[in-house]
Amino acid sequence: MKARQVIITGPNAVSVREVELPDPAPNQILVQTEASAVSAGTELAVYTGTHQWLKDPNLPDWKFPFRPGYSAAGVVVAVGSAVPNWKAGDRVSYPGNHASAELLTLGHERCRLWRLPAGLDADRAAWACVARYGLGASIRAGITLGRSAAVLGLGVIGQFALRGLIAAGAQPVVGIDAVPMRRQAARAAGADHVIDPAAGDLREQLSGVLNHRGAEVVADATGVPDAVPIAMSLACDGGQVVVVGSPRGKAKDVNFYDDLHRRYIEVSGAHGNMLFEPAHTRLAGGWDIDKAQTWLIAALASGRLSLAGLVTHRIHPEEIGAAYEGLLKKKDEYLGVLVRWR
Repeated sequence: MKARQVIITGPNAVSVREVELPDPAPNQILVQTEASAVSAGTELAVYTGTHQWLKDPNLPDWKFPFRPGYSAAGVVVAVGSAVPNWKAGDRVSYPGNHASAELLTLGHERCRLWRLPAGLDADRAAWACVARYGLGASIRAGITLGRSAAVLGLGVIGQFALRGLIAAGAQPVVGIDAVPMRRQAARAAGADHVIDPAAGDLREQLSGVLNHRGAEVVADATGVPDAVPIAMSLACDGGQVVVVGSPRGKAKDVNFYDDLHRRYIEVSGAHGNMLFEPAHTRLAGGWDIDKAQTWLIAALASGRLSLAGLVTHRIHPEEIGAAYEGLLKKKDEYLGVLVRWR
């Protein structure tokens, strides 16, 4: 089968190539992609050449040329003779690259597939794997029902952190971002309040909408190291800060006594891939990647996890370079980008 694949060939350079995929080996599954979702933080870090893993010699897969994307939906078209439980025609969500078809090998971390219910179309299902990285805010926080929550940074991961907290019963939920369109998307999803950090002292603004000092749960989804101390300042005494955006770098000016220790706050990381880890599974009520993806697919199908206002662009594969530039330079126009393959 001929397949088209998006390739980042170097900093600020992306193209679509055509390759020939062989028939599946006994332990392989061939999936035809219907749609794939752009994870802007990770993909732009690679596209601009700034992702820290590009320079790590121990990570040979994270080098140019690089195949971006990790969240897709499609249809199984063929399975190897040794593959159980899957058959041609099964509709699936999977951590696929941006490609028209994928050949997945059993045992590889990317060979994870989840069945789609009849009522869930590929355009919505394609977001399921990306959504897991925002869902970490709700999982890591533990009990969320009735707790106040604030999300700092309303890009795609922040949007899913906010929407996951709403679905998990947090209330009120406040979205914080300087970009008006992102605040509007959070409102469309059901945020109780939104805040523009440029409109005044951020802590005072948050206290004003909550009627008390600080939120019980603060999710930092900015990906900016210096935003973590800001997130800490937005938590109430005894509150929790969950870092769901990947902060690539080092933060400055953190007073661990006054800002963390004396205030009895908890700061924790919540990278979506750590749902693989047994230690986390034991501590987080039995959550693992399969439970997370099964929940996300069901919540997308039922509408409990809202996509309202999220998807701003549905593009052809050849338009992904323009979409990357838009995500970088036109933040009031670009938020969620979906690549359609069929």
